[in-house]
Amino acid sequence: MNILLTGANGFIGQHLLQAIIENQHHATICCRNPNPRWQHHPQLTVIKMNFSDSQTSDWLPHLQNIDAVINAVGMIQQTETARFSKIHTLAPCALFQAAAESGVKKIIQISALGAELNAITEYFTSKAQADEFLKILPLDWFIFKPSIVYGQGAKSMALLTALAALPLTPLIDEGQQQIQPVHIDDLVNGVLAALNPEVEGRKIMAVVGENPITLKDLLSQLAGWLNQPFRTISIPSRYVKTLVSCGKFLAEPSLNQDSIAMLKQGNTACATDFAAHLGYAPKNIEQTLQTTRANQAERWQARLYFIRPLLKISIALVWLWAGIVSAVLYPVADSYQMLQHVGISGIFAPLTLYGASLADFCLGVATLFSWRLRLIVSLQVVIMLMYSIVIAMYLPEVWLHPFGAMIKNLPLLCATFVFLILEEERP
Repeated sequence: MNILLTGANGFIGQHLLQAIIENQHHATICCRNPNPRWQHHPQLTVIKMNFSDSQTSDWLPHLQNIDAVINAVGMIQQTETARFSKIHTLAPCALFQAAAESGVKKIIQISALGAELNAITEYFTSKAQADEFLKILPLDWFIFKPSIVYGQGAKSMALLTALAALPLTPLIDEGQQQIQPVHIDDLVNGVLAALNPEVEGRKIMAVVGENPITLKDLLSQLAGWLNQPFRTISIPSRYVKTLVSCGKFLAEPSLNQDSIAMLKQGNTACATDFAAHLGYAPKNIEQTLQTTRANQAERWQARLYFIRPLLKISIALVWLWAGIVSAVLYPVADSYQMLQHVGISGIFAPLTLYGASLADFCLGVATLFSWRLRLIVSLQVVIMLMYSIVIAMYLPEVWLHPFGAMIKNLPLLCATFVFLILEEERP
């Protein structure tokens, strides 16, 4: 079967792509930044395309001889350039229209549980608008509406696991919100079953786990999975805006006003239809967590999840503060005296002092905005080593300062490398 798949770079899309390959289908992948490893795979055709700006005419050349289309594109938070209306509605509708005109036999839309035209958030309504457009097309279709999807690489579950790993886990209104997570394997198996030409389509299906669970119980199960105690602190609804602000501060897109509104509404459904479609009962997340334990990498990820943004901010502040203190707060005469000890005087003294201060400040700003991190970290390491060597040669007494100002460069160097690794591994 020839399948056109969108969203192959995402969590769900990656698992769908793997399943397509394992089942000996051929996939045409459309994305803005294709994985270089896809280029020479015999079962893949790669098309570079900006999904959000695509029109029906853009899709038509790529839909010849395509048997099925799977749309797995989605985002949890919109930006100035990537809007829900484009990503969830306009672009999918253009694809669906082109598929209908090209004679594609089946379209599978990965929507969301709770997606309705009168929903409480734009995320849900934008998904629902594409669903409604698909329903009127004269072809076979499936609309899958998953709850929170968990499994290897799931971003939403990574956030929940990190919350469970905190010394005090924050809960909105005691964490009594009901959710019904579904395992990625069950969702993928549901899509594979829907691809079967003998399976009757034109169905909307809630894709959920076997049973609902409260958020508090889920976080407790995740804490047990991590093998650590679970302690909570309740956050009243009136402080939700503060929690959203923390999400922005931590650069966590899932912590936004819409996500919290969707959580408070609850996210559950009857699993009977999905189980009948699968031919077995979908996985129960409580049983899954109770019968397994997190490995070392998973525990590290959970415990470092919120450390990463704090590490970035603290390293940036070190450089920003060094630049400000050197240029503004520290006595200039004392700075010139130290420079004279290393052989820098005259017109070169202020050039060196304020040039170094400006460099430190700029490195702090670049770190804060994660701009070209490999280059910035390399410059930071070089500067720290240069400072250390010069001071060791000309101002050795600084190494004996009781506050240990120089020796603290060693953990700063290590922390800088850890920060680089965490930023590059960020999903």
